[in-house]
This record gives sequence, structure tokens and C-alpha cells, in this order.
Amino acid sequence: MIPWAGLVILVCLTLTSEIQAGAPDPAEEFVKAGPIAAEPVLMPRPIEPFTPPSTPPPPLPPSAVSKPAAPRPILDPAARLLRGDNASEAWTLYVELEDGYRITQRFLLSNAGPGDQNAVALGHLIEPGREPYRYKNGRTRENWTLSKDRLFFDIAASHLDLHRPNGELRITKDEIEIRLFFDFPADTVSARVPKEHLPQGYHVEVLAVGAPTRGSIRAPWMNTPLETTGRTWLVHTWTKKDEADLLTRRVDLYGALNGTSFYGLQVKGQGDWQSAWSLISDEEHGVIESGINVSGEWKEQSRSSRDRVSKNYPTPRAFRIMDPSPARGLTGPISLGEEWLRFDPLEVIPQPFRWFIRRKSQPQEVWATAQIGVRLSHTPGYPSLPEPGETLSAATGQSDPEIHSKREIEKETADRSVTGVASITFLHPTGHR
Repeated sequence: MIPWAGLVILVCLTLTSEIQAGAPDPAEEFVKAGPIAAEPVLMPRPIEPFTPPSTPPPPLPPSAVSKPAAPRPILDPAARLLRGDNASEAWTLYVELEDGYRITQRFLLSNAGPGDQNAVALGHLIEPGREPYRYKNGRTRENWTLSKDRLFFDIAASHLDLHRPNGELRITKDEIEIRLFFDFPADTVSARVPKEHLPQGYHVEVLAVGAPTRGSIRAPWMNTPLETTGRTWLVHTWTKKDEADLLTRRVDLYGALNGTSFYGLQVKGQGDWQSAWSLISDEEHGVIESGINVSGEWKEQSRSSRDRVSKNYPTPRAFRIMDPSPARGLTGPISLGEEWLRFDPLEVIPQPFRWFIRRKSQPQEVWATAQIGVRLSHTPGYPSLPEPGETLSAATGQSDPEIHSKREIEKETADRSVTGVASITFLHPTGHR
């Protein structure tokens, strides 16, 4: 999400020059995969063509290789380069690594402030038992690089490569180094959040859900890089409007355990308007989306707090997913636990600019642990594989009907308990609007 688009003001204070307007708007919805027409001039200065890394990413360990997913629509992760004073777009990555390490990362393009398509990259590296370590880069349009196909971002020491089949997050600052590759083939589990679940003119695409990841990290307190593996979630959001006029709060949920990966989204707007949507990739049940042609709901449970900050920006205690579709049968509780990151996205903006920005939006971002419990019904179109030891018919290649029927009755529903995290973004304090 994009509540802190004003971060680019900080960069514009020290970098002032004429900025070239962005390219003509691409299609509002799906953009066909592949190179984008080269006629529009995207850069005010020549750029080098994209060159793949000289060293290919290391292979995944056998235990981390996931089974092929069911075919999904191929979504285009490229930058839209939207026009308009309030236009912005962001790529949000959540990376969960071995030994409890976590990374939250956002690449933001915003037209806030002078010029268009100013860029900010802001991230946190979290090691258990330590305070989150924050790092950032920001540049005006002529001082950061975008490949011609709009899939490779080079913002000073922050780099994001969205070329398939291997995406890459690379941070190369003096004090911190992150080099992570994540599986990003065309058939990866992905989905576009339906229009009816979002404010008009607000777009969200889930580009990766628990994608196998490998690489290395080096924090300021480490002497040498740490080789690691894990999983990555990637979400692309864009809008031509001011997000603070569209939403009051947004909740993103990320989770994975034992072959089940989860992403959930709940948004609140003006008045009583709210909507929710979720996506599950499960080895036995395939890909399940809630809220498609039905009215899904996340019933919220609030928590009491004496802390003033928490009262103004109260994090929910729990949700309960209510999906009335018997075909999907996606129901279950979501409980939120300990907060491990809470910050004001505007705190890096100097006065008096911070004051002007706060007149429109007073954001707060919170990350907390989450336990996601879901009950899945067998989904038509994604048949289960034979059980170990079950034989297939030599004539048809199918399992024995009696055995298959018995197994389907036993597995008509399946309970999943997924550990994860919740990202709660407040655009305004409670009661502000």
C-alpha cells in the first residue's frame, strides 16, 4: 500500500531539477506480459539494457522445492508509470527466512512533490531479539534507473528485479547487504483482487505467495554474510487517486506452513464500507480464492488498550473468515499476537513539510505475529493426487474409484493452521473520518 507517498518530499528538498513526464498510461487492468512498446521515452537519460546476473541463483534445497501449482493467469508486474498529482504505485515484499529472520520491503513510485515518478525504497531487517533495522533510499526521477520493460528498478543501493523466472531483491548499502532470489515463473500462484472488493480506481495484484527463496543477508552486526532460504510474498498496488481519500485502514496477512501458503487482504473505507479477500495455495486442495461472486466477510474482534497510540491506531485482536460458498468452504479464525514493528511512515520527513502532509493523512504502520486457521473444502477442478501406495488403473491412468471416493469423503474438509504475520496500515487515526 502507499500511505507514505510523501517520503519523496525528503529527496526533493536536496535534489531539484526538471523532471520529464512519465510515459502514456498503459491499460488500467491487465497488461499483456512481455516487452512494453519502446516508443515512449521513459528515461531522461540513456540506460543500459538489462543484464542478467553473471552468477545464476543457487538451486533450492530439495526440501524447499514445491509441487507445480494449477495454471493461473499471468500477471504483469511491470511499472505502470501513472500520471496525475496523486498517482502512486508500490511493490510490497514480505520475506520470511530461516532462524526467524524477516524482511519487510517496499518500492514506491509517487507523483507527490515536484515532478513525477519519484522513487523511494524502504525496508526493515528483523532478527529475533533485536530492534528492527531500517534502511532506505530515495531519488527523483532523473536519478534512478528503470529498465525499458519496466521490470528492473535501481534506486541507488536498492534494487528490485521482476524478470521471470527468478525475481531478486538486492540491497547493497555499506552497512547492510541483502541478496535474495525468489521463484517467479509465469505459472506461479498469483491473482488479481476483484474490483468489487476494492475502492474504485484502486488496484491490487498478488504476484507471489510464499515463493521459495534463497540467498544471503548481512546485517551491521554480522561479520560475514549469512546463507539462508525462506519464502517471499509480493503484492503490487497502484492508484491514480490519493489513497488517504479511499481507505482508512488496510490489513495484509502473510502465512505459510507445511505446504499451505496464505495471503489475505481486508480494507476499510469511509463510513461502514469494508471488504475482504483471501488466497490460499494448498498442496492437496489447489488454489482457493474467497470472495469471488460471493459476499465474503472478516468478522473483526477488537482489543482494549490503555496506550494512547494503540487507542488512536488500534490493532484488531482477531478476525474470523466467513465465506458462505460451500464449493470453497473457506472459514476459520485469525488471531493477532505480539507487535514487532510499529512506526510513523512520515517520521523521516522534515518540518514544515511533515505538517502539510499530515493535514491530509496521519498514517501508522504496524506489523504483528498472526495465527491463521482455515478449514478448506475440496475444490472442484483441483483433484487430489493419489495417496502414497495407491495404484493407478493401467487402462485409464486413474486411481481406483472406490479408493478415490473413500479418500474424498475423509478429506472433504481439511483444517490448516498457518503461522504468519499481519501488516496493518492506518491512513488515519480512529475516529478521524
